[in-house]
Amino acid sequence: MKDSVVGNCGMADAVHSTFAFPSATEHYARDTLVQAEHVKLEVKPDFKNKKLYGKVSTQFRAKVSGVSAVDFDAVELHIKSVKFGRTNLRFSQTYGKLSVSLGREMKEGEKFTINIEYSCTPRRGIFFNYPDKEYPNRPIQAWTQGESDESRFWFPSIDDPNVKVTSEVIATVPKKFVAVSNGKLVSQKINKNGTKTSHWSHEIPHSVYLISLVAGEFSELKDSYDGIPIIYYVPKGREEDAKRTFVNTPDMMKFFSKSLGLKYPYPKYSQVTVADFIFGGMENTNATTLTDSCLLDKRAMIDYNSDELLAHELAHQWFGDLITCRDWANAWLNEGFATYFEALYHEHHLGSDEFAYKMLLEAEEYFGEDRERYRRPIVTNVYEDSVELFDRHLYNKAALILHMLRFVLGDNQFWRAIRHYVQKHKMQNVTTEDFRRAIEEATGRNLEPFFDQWFKKSGYPEFKVSYEWNESSKTAKVTVNQNQSTNGETPVFMLPIEIAITARKRRVHRIDLKEKQQTFLFPMNEAPSAVEFDPSNWILKTLEFARPKEMLLKILKESPAPIERIRVVQELAKLGTQDVVDELKSAFLMEKFWAVQSRIAQALGQIRSKVALKALLQCLSVKHPKARRGVVKALGEFRDDEAAYALIKVLKHDESYFVEMETATSLGKTRSQKAFDALKKVLEKESFNETIRVGAFQGFDALRDERAIPIAMEWGKYGKPQKAREAAVGILGRLARGKPNVLDFLHNLLYDYWWRVKIYAIASIEEFRDTRSLSELQKLVDRELEGRVKRRAKEAMKKIREDRDRTQEFKALRDDLDKLKEDNRKLRDRLDLLEIKLK
Repeated sequence: MKDSVVGNCGMADAVHSTFAFPSATEHYARDTLVQAEHVKLEVKPDFKNKKLYGKVSTQFRAKVSGVSAVDFDAVELHIKSVKFGRTNLRFSQTYGKLSVSLGREMKEGEKFTINIEYSCTPRRGIFFNYPDKEYPNRPIQAWTQGESDESRFWFPSIDDPNVKVTSEVIATVPKKFVAVSNGKLVSQKINKNGTKTSHWSHEIPHSVYLISLVAGEFSELKDSYDGIPIIYYVPKGREEDAKRTFVNTPDMMKFFSKSLGLKYPYPKYSQVTVADFIFGGMENTNATTLTDSCLLDKRAMIDYNSDELLAHELAHQWFGDLITCRDWANAWLNEGFATYFEALYHEHHLGSDEFAYKMLLEAEEYFGEDRERYRRPIVTNVYEDSVELFDRHLYNKAALILHMLRFVLGDNQFWRAIRHYVQKHKMQNVTTEDFRRAIEEATGRNLEPFFDQWFKKSGYPEFKVSYEWNESSKTAKVTVNQNQSTNGETPVFMLPIEIAITARKRRVHRIDLKEKQQTFLFPMNEAPSAVEFDPSNWILKTLEFARPKEMLLKILKESPAPIERIRVVQELAKLGTQDVVDELKSAFLMEKFWAVQSRIAQALGQIRSKVALKALLQCLSVKHPKARRGVVKALGEFRDDEAAYALIKVLKHDESYFVEMETATSLGKTRSQKAFDALKKVLEKESFNETIRVGAFQGFDALRDERAIPIAMEWGKYGKPQKAREAAVGILGRLARGKPNVLDFLHNLLYDYWWRVKIYAIASIEEFRDTRSLSELQKLVDRELEGRVKRRAKEAMKKIREDRDRTQEFKALRDDLDKLKEDNRKLRDRLDLLEIKLK
């Protein structure tokens, strides 16, 4: 499961807050006195009325004798009957549970089947798309989303990841519709009433949350890898977009199969694109569901692709589907692996520099959440809603830890361990300890300390490094301090790391860090011209490393490590002198990797001098659109008409949607008098996923012009394109703070159809810091089923209360000060009176 809004939407000033709310509890894998072995689902969706009629037969095997009842997970389901063969069984329902009495005690090993007929008007689990007045072109579709605990909303089930079943889905839909599910299509028949029944059968056990159904009108495109059918289901009219979007899918399957030593394990692989999907993608077993916003037009392909999403969901077929976390506390074994393997495909397909930069971006995203929301151990079973765990810690940090593990073990031993883990645990549920033991079995390495500090503890090393040269002893001295606050949660990290030292030749030294401060001495024949700390960026960390300007410039020109070049660019920007600007411009023009060019441009933007502006304008014609995007981003750092005019010129047309988006944002940052009208004009532009309009609203946000408030409110209304709505709603908190009519508008959006709009509305409401919002947010928490929305609302309530309490504390302090002043005044008056009497 992958999504673009996992992180810190709207959170700006929380530092290391507690992850778990006071109401959070410990969660454990459920008991399995009876083992569910097979699920057969027969369903008929009613698209117009958004209802589902179903029958589910679940085959069980008693693991112990004496079992006389079975508890199903079942939320908001109307149960018509429960039968054992033809015998009606007694049952009862409480919220979330369906308890079925078997009528007798089962013997160990005895198999039995429970048949349940039910109906529902689901709010989760299965979603219906249907056109309405505001969205007349919305396609008629139904699609399921079971992760993490939501299959229970569309059929009675044992809805825990540690229960694996084989499955059948038999779906009856209108004849013109396609119904897609897990496994093989066993049969399909046209019924006399104008419907069609499709029977899908999946014979490899998988967790219930992975059982899937998608139904609607789709074009079907066929592909393959090594005899395995690969099918793409896309909206009619988007066939060419699908071909360019999915072109690398067979190569991904080949790469993962060969890297893991286990060929793709299922009989087919389908990718189905649907409207208004609530994630980017979901790895339902051999039947991935994707948002249709991943489909690319020709212009988007210039500097964008959906390969990360597609590789992530395909990697899940091994990590998540074939091998599944035992409980959500160990969900990183699904998501961290999928995130790292999407990056590994990036390395395979685009090369080592692109891979290194991707891993840097993963770290930067993680740091944002760690600093601005909360810090937590990756493995934790304390939460309210399991979806809360699906954050940057679970995805980014876990992937970065696997990357470090690759460094610790070395490539050969890393892949040996991964292949052993896959072979040993295929078709099983796993914990973090299972993975650690598999590594030890494959390599002989005991990695308990590594796992303890990175999975059970929180945080990361915050390094401050210094370098000195001792001419008399011909020794280079490197001192490494770990400056993170160490406590029960964040340790002093023990890990290897590389230091590259260049004199006549560049030599990489591997050292072991074990203490809060360590010094390393390197005998040399002459003073080094360059010293680099973790130049390949293997380690998740922050780094402060002051070096002479001449050394920084040498590294920029000669280091083979792109992340080290980026690092020194950031250091050079702090110097800001004219000679540094000249060197940065020269490096930009000579640099072959667009990502380093982009960071050089941004460094020039941070300098903000006239010379830096001139250098940037000379870089604006760079060919690579991603580098050009960095240049226009940097131009936004200048409150200068020359920068604004250059941006307005780019905004008229660039070959890249994303350059235009960044240009619009930067234009707002210049605060130019011409920016408002230019941005208003930009709103007329259609683009892939509303990219350019999103940039325009970000520009309005930076411009701080209140004339944008009614524009944002208009674009935030139901009926506008969703991504444009999100961007418009997201700026209202900063633009319109203190305006009651805007706050009322935002409160109304808490009832919106689209969950992301609610997220952005919450973020804007938080900016208002108005205690009147507390009751509205509490109502949202009480009625909302989407865990991400509930958590964001609780975070906003916490911030509003903290701000209120600070205000009250300040008022109390001010009152105390006023009282003290009044007491002092009275005392002075008494002293003056006393002095008069004494005279």
